[in-house]
Amino acid sequence: MGIPTVTVCTDAFMSLAREESKNLGMPELRIVVVKHPLGGEPKDGVLQRGQVALEQVLHGLTHEV
Repeated sequence: MGIPTVTVCTDAFMSLAREESKNLGMPELRIVVVKHPLGGEPKDGVLQRGQVALEQVLHGLTHEV
């Protein structure tokens, strides 16, 4: 539809995200991967992963594939 999109998932679900994007006709879907797991991790570690992911999402939304 021409709307910039970035999907975020953990590395445990990367293969599923890639497979589903192909099945749904979006093989070039931009996917940002965050290290799994997030649950049970210290707050500072999750915030750090989130900051890195945010930078990647912003890049994915503002730059051509």
